[in-house]
Amino acid sequence: MEQQNVCREQGLCRELILQEPLLKEVPGGCFSDFAQVYALTAGGSDRIFCRIKEGDRSIVFLFDQNAEEFSAYIRIGQFLRENNLPVPRIYSYDYDSRKALLEDLGDETLFHKGALYQDACIRQRFYQKAIDTLLTLQGISSERIADCNPIHKRIFDYGQLRWETAYFTRYFLGEYCQIPLEEGELEEGFHHLAASFANDPLFLMHRDFQSQNIMWKSDNPYLIDFQGARRGVAAYDLASLLNDCYLILDDSLREFLISYYLDQRQRRLGIQQERDEFKDLYLRAALQRNMQALGAFSFLSLVKKKRQFEQFIPLGVHYLKSNLPYFAPLRVLGKKIRDLSI
Repeated sequence: MEQQNVCREQGLCRELILQEPLLKEVPGGCFSDFAQVYALTAGGSDRIFCRIKEGDRSIVFLFDQNAEEFSAYIRIGQFLRENNLPVPRIYSYDYDSRKALLEDLGDETLFHKGALYQDACIRQRFYQKAIDTLLTLQGISSERIADCNPIHKRIFDYGQLRWETAYFTRYFLGEYCQIPLEEGELEEGFHHLAASFANDPLFLMHRDFQSQNIMWKSDNPYLIDFQGARRGVAAYDLASLLNDCYLILDDSLREFLISYYLDQRQRRLGIQQERDEFKDLYLRAALQRNMQALGAFSFLSLVKKKRQFEQFIPLGVHYLKSNLPYFAPLRVLGKKIRDLSI
């Protein structure tokens, strides 16, 4: 999270934030009139985050315009913390006003760490810790998940997978690239991809497990932006991390981390799977994720006018071109994007 302009630029008034009744419920109580209030970047989200800082005390103020997403954020955040996942502590919240006060995790993300340390061994350690956290997430039992309705009721199923490819088709292929398509010419390939996950077991998934959503504090990873958590295939989150458009990894490191994931999953969760079998699932999940990311970056750039996301599209195209040959039913898409020079 980077410090930006004072919160009034996002429609919030510093004085109102400092008078927020929820502040009475946080450690140390209210802040004085001399406290600093900064807006924090919220990525592609429309949620508003502000840092309130005075001396050594610092907390994060959250306002969400979407009541359903706010409720999911609170309930899922509490659930993850109860199940030993490293997420920010929620000090206080109010469902009616859609406001909450959270633990301040600082400004460093896995993206910042990876960009700062180019040494392969250091990067490897960061990613191994992130994968350890992912396995803790995937190790939460279905019985426990049933206690958290926002997660339990949402399944990353055929319909959700097809929604992602429709999103990709509309915003990336259609609006961003303006590639002409005959009606339905990609539908069969998208159907085969979505249907290929039908028999895979379901695990708890973050749904946006990438370097900008993994904060780094006291040499440990913390998860943020988890309100979209649901049940789905395990490989999707791993593919999101290792095919991240924000931070490119060497192929050798990526292969090592896939092996590390499989070894640790067997040791910690007792799940054994042949590498070739998992690699097939992983590559299909990576292909699905590549399309989701390109759809999202195009939408944010063109519709939301957040042009900073456009810089990540070229790497997304690189991943897509690299992964498409592994899934024959989408050879038509491969031909469509073959000559893209983004």
